[in-house]
Amino acid sequence: MKKESLFDTEDILSESGVRALFEEVEVGESEKIVRQGDTGTDLFIVESGQFVVIDDKGASRIIDSLDKGDVFGEMAFLGGEPRSATVRSNVPGKLLKLSREPFVAFLRKQPVPGTKFLLFLERFMVERLRKADALRVLISGDQDLSGKRGLHKLRADIRARNRKPLFAADDPVLSEICHWIYARNDQVLFRQGERTTDLFIIRKGEVVVVDDSAGGFMLGSFGANDAVGEKSFLDGKPRAATAKASGSAEILMFSRDTLVELLERNSSMAISLSLGLGSLLARRLSMANKTLRLLTYEELREKAEVSRLLSEMRKSLRIKTLH
Repeated sequence: MKKESLFDTEDILSESGVRALFEEVEVGESEKIVRQGDTGTDLFIVESGQFVVIDDKGASRIIDSLDKGDVFGEMAFLGGEPRSATVRSNVPGKLLKLSREPFVAFLRKQPVPGTKFLLFLERFMVERLRKADALRVLISGDQDLSGKRGLHKLRADIRARNRKPLFAADDPVLSEICHWIYARNDQVLFRQGERTTDLFIIRKGEVVVVDDSAGGFMLGSFGANDAVGEKSFLDGKPRAATAKASGSAEILMFSRDTLVELLERNSSMAISLSLGLGSLLARRLSMANKTLRLLTYEELREKAEVSRLLSEMRKSLRIKTLH
């Protein structure tokens, strides 16, 4: 198995056994499929019909529309996050529904196609995170974030849920196939614009991520059991920011090749990493969405760049072919 084939997830439903996991569901007109705030974890693909995404906390405003091939429910499916919006049908249609428990059972029996499906969902979430980060940088120039109590609460909540490590640090398999970094203060892990794809998992210490193109604007600080570099690891695009140690830190460097090797040598560990990474991305995207609401970005729609990024964030994940 090559790393390129593992990360090649364009026609995901053609992977062995994946399509059979989905249940076909018929829906009527004006039927609510998921409700904002609910805790269900099913994932949905639109097979036919038209659907709208509604923000019940924003005066029931329609924020997106969905049609054939569009996917929704990925944040709840991967990370158990409460539904961030309500989805309602406009006309009768059909959905493909994937429940989490059958998928996890399939993943353990068929780790390669299962992991490819996880990577497919995670790459989409990374695309939305990139847009959210760009929006935060733009908006920060208009507002002072220091007094946002809700923002501090959100960050504390994310930290509390990041306590479980993605890996056991003393695992002998990791010692053989991974590279450990014992970083000093200000040591750079990667620079903005670099075309590297390593993932960095923090075991001890702290790492800060800054946007060099915005005068060193701090995008976030990350501590034990957190990870940085996940965007380029998943989508292969250049680094969107610079990451460096704040004080001394102990960090595991994990490459794409390592994930392939781990699937071959210890699939259960690779599965745990993939599920954990998906959960981490879901939490980060949930925080990004809530942060943008706190920043009242609706007032900034007239700024062309903000408007463009908002539009791109609402573009849905789409399955190219339905078999």
